[in-house]
Amino acid sequence: MKPHPPRSEPGTSTHPWRAVSWLLSAGTLALAAWLLHRYLGDLRWRDVTASLAQMPRTRIAMALAATATSLAMLATFDVLATRSALPGRVPVALAAFAGALAHAISNTLGFHAVTANATRYRIYATVGLGVGDVARIASLASLGVGFGYAVLGVIGLCLEPSFAHGWGRLAGAALLALLVLLLAWLARQPRTLRLRGWTLALPGASMASTQLLVGGIEMSAAIGAMYVLLPPSVAPGFVDFVPIYLAAVLAGIVSHAPGGLGIFEAILLSGFPSGDRAEVLAALLCYRVIYYLVPFVLGIGALAAFEAHRRLAAGTD
Repeated sequence: MKPHPPRSEPGTSTHPWRAVSWLLSAGTLALAAWLLHRYLGDLRWRDVTASLAQMPRTRIAMALAATATSLAMLATFDVLATRSALPGRVPVALAAFAGALAHAISNTLGFHAVTANATRYRIYATVGLGVGDVARIASLASLGVGFGYAVLGVIGLCLEPSFAHGWGRLAGAALLALLVLLLAWLARQPRTLRLRGWTLALPGASMASTQLLVGGIEMSAAIGAMYVLLPPSVAPGFVDFVPIYLAAVLAGIVSHAPGGLGIFEAILLSGFPSGDRAEVLAALLCYRVIYYLVPFVLGIGALAAFEAHRRLAAGTD
């Protein structure tokens, strides 16, 4: 009989990864600070304000519509997650409300694992869900968001952005093959993910396919909300803009900065010539208001109204 390996103390195995995570965060923040100092020092703020003043209302309206589409798809992830993990226990309207508010608030505050799930719990607790149930919903919803990145990555690479230098289609085909293999794996039998005594039932191939579709629409809308704010004379082709945007978002996630603030702007500005950066910064400021601040303010108001209604209903029982 082989001796059992010695057990590690609880939590010790996560310390190296936690240190790596904080080092990546610190490095990303330092790089962003250096880039912003370099780029903003060369800008004339009167050029930025002039670009903001000249922003066409049609572009603002398009960005608002794209933002609404993105939030609607993010809400759909929660609807799909509740149907998969807890069928029949959560009304569709409540799941959509929870999903929209979770992202509207956490996108601005950052720390999604805390802020989004705290928001979800306040809403889902009204129908008797516990912490474990909310964690399962959040995990499945996050899987859908990840699928959105993958779908846009496949589309962007297969359409051959200029930075790929002829290798885009090969990389896109490889990523597409991985997604097809994943769907085939999910289709064979019910799959579960087990991690430290916690079990998550993965969606079937049909549900995962729906998540891929919804994720592709959501990510396209999120990118579109920024893209339409760029002046046509400055904006690259949409295919070339997709990798810049995705890199900026992922860098913001790695940094742990609220809403990727600073990191997102630095990465995007780095993708444009110096002569265009005043107009790009104006578009970024407008995007921050439309995609982050407006949903956040509306989300806080909606959550306050939800709490007030809940307490009023409890008082009349």
